[in-house]
Amino acid sequence: MSKLKPAIICGGALGVLLVLTALIAGVTKVGFIGCCNCLWPIAGGLLATLLYIRGSQIPATVSDGAVVGLLAGLIGGLIYLVVGLPIQYFVSGVAAVEAQIRQINPNFPLSGIALMIIGGIIGFICFIVLSIIGGLIAVPIFEKRKAATFPQQHRKALVEVSRAEASRHRRSILCLFREMGR
Repeated sequence: MSKLKPAIICGGALGVLLVLTALIAGVTKVGFIGCCNCLWPIAGGLLATLLYIRGSQIPATVSDGAVVGLLAGLIGGLIYLVVGLPIQYFVSGVAAVEAQIRQINPNFPLSGIALMIIGGIIGFICFIVLSIIGGLIAVPIFEKRKAATFPQQHRKALVEVSRAEASRHRRSILCLFREMGR
């Protein structure tokens, strides 16, 4: 199974959840609801990796989980940046943020809009990192299949072939050195 399909599904859901959480936090003025924005990316990376593991023919590795989590975080974070940040701007406004900044430091060089954009970019990076962590956590939890190993008789045959190849190469190298010495 492609890593992109579960990442698109879960990344899209992650983006919607991030936007809804930001909207609810902005409308209700209950700040602790925004803490869910740190939980959603972990859950999104975890779920995307679970979907990848269930659809994969071969056992998934931790690096597969990290890649699926990364893709889910990228998609969810982009949705948040494109949809959630403008909604947050119109719902919350920046006047209150600018007033607080000017009260602390009247000569602060950035406006409220610039701070909101910088905060959105920092949040985007955090969403990606948390989604990767979710993908990394998912593989040891959900992947129960073992990596393919050679049966004992095939392993012995492989060792014998390796020894024969090494012996043949040794002879070729010795002949080459003899020729060079003449």
